[in-house]
Amino acid sequence: MWNTELVTEFDQPMLTALERIERKAFGEGALNVWVFVPFIRHGRVFVLRSDTGQLGAVAEYMRDFDAPDNAYLFGLSVDERYQGQGLGSQLLMDSLQWLKENGVETVELTVDPQNEPAVSLYDKAGFREAETRRNEYGIGEHRLSMTLQLQTFVRGQS
Repeated sequence: MWNTELVTEFDQPMLTALERIERKAFGEGALNVWVFVPFIRHGRVFVLRSDTGQLGAVAEYMRDFDAPDNAYLFGLSVDERYQGQGLGSQLLMDSLQWLKENGVETVELTVDPQNEPAVSLYDKAGFREAETRRNEYGIGEHRLSMTLQLQTFVRGQS
């Protein structure tokens, strides 16, 4: 059984586990301990934790200074040992529900357009393609921008 938690407190083992999950998913683009700390303190970090205490997935959100009712999903990653078990979907749905209940109106994200499983996950959650950002992270590093209006979000619709 996996439970979604909003991370408000942390210790070094947790930070190390979060960094490991991120690094496997995003390589050089992964968050590290130095970035997780401010994300936990000033953004929102959600994890899926098993009944035995294992961390299975992590999602990080930040608010938009230009549009404070909007949030940006910075990253969603699932520990490679637990991929294919629906953890990414569970964490996404739970965190979106929390955001909706806490006044966020719109969520934006970017994803590699070639990452079909991720694009499908976001599409099933109700995200819609906004634009393709060519060379967003360098030549050939294109990103698909997707948005979700949370007033239309219904948990469990995927």
